[in-house]
Amino acid sequence: MSVASEITRLNGAKADIIQAITDKGVTVPSSAKLDDMALLIASITGGGGSFEADNIVNIVPINKMVVVDSNGYIGFDLTNFFQYRGSTYYYNYAILSTGDDFSSKGLGQVTFYTPASNNIGGRVYNTVVIGGKEWMAENLDFKFTGCAIGQGSSSSEPRANYYQNNEATYGVNGNKYGLLYNWIAVKYLEDHKSELIPGWHVPTTTEWDALATAVGGSGVAGTKLKSTTGWSSGNGDGSYGFAAFPAGYQISGSFYNLGSSANFWTATESSSSNAYNRNFNTGASMNSDNSNKSYGYSVRLVKDSQ
Repeated sequence: MSVASEITRLNGAKADIIQAITDKGVTVPSSAKLDDMALLIASITGGGGSFEADNIVNIVPINKMVVVDSNGYIGFDLTNFFQYRGSTYYYNYAILSTGDDFSSKGLGQVTFYTPASNNIGGRVYNTVVIGGKEWMAENLDFKFTGCAIGQGSSSSEPRANYYQNNEATYGVNGNKYGLLYNWIAVKYLEDHKSELIPGWHVPTTTEWDALATAVGGSGVAGTKLKSTTGWSSGNGDGSYGFAAFPAGYQISGSFYNLGSSANFWTATESSSSNAYNRNFNTGASMNSDNSNKSYGYSVRLVKDSQ
């Protein structure tokens, strides 16, 4: 179910939501809008309408939270403040807790959660599970022994570069971008994965294509998998939290298409000089291509099957 259809459904069910919340002893102001419902639901789990919540599981930034019910995904922002153990949280934070069961009102079980995080190469990355596979939800930014950083292009040695060779902007401080790796570095990661990325691997073309199928096919995978911000046009809709970010690419020492292109290496070779990639532009699709192994593209990892 799309976000748009879910919003339409919730707009139509506003009266039921208000009644369900009222039944739990929470006063709903007459001026309350649909946008206020998440805060009111959170008030139920936080102690009968008080902003001082006792049974909070965690406090999370809203960009790390989605709200799920049995009918689909809803992106609630809690644009108010609340207090927890003496601290006040304003605007950009949300209560992480399990909501009441609204199935009697046709709304299902409401649950707040954050994507799982994992430590890869010494850095913790957000991950998402799509089609039964756990994927990194951020671009890899991992410097490892054997891979030269900032040394331009190579078709024979592992290399990686930050966009415009500017680590201050596109490295840790701009951590959505990650490094742009040549395919030789990708192969090196795979060949040394047990010590460099234990439990993870660079996805094959088959795994990328299965990912596209899981979100509705390659024709809509761009919309479903792209990040909701950062694109010059054609941002994603955030349906799955994959957040493919337009980090651009590097060819022969030059950098291109920041904000309008996200290219990801696969682990699959096409020839002695080329390998396959999957890429996104400002359109709705996920595209397939094969490129020279010296090109600098982004990398995502996928968790090994258990």
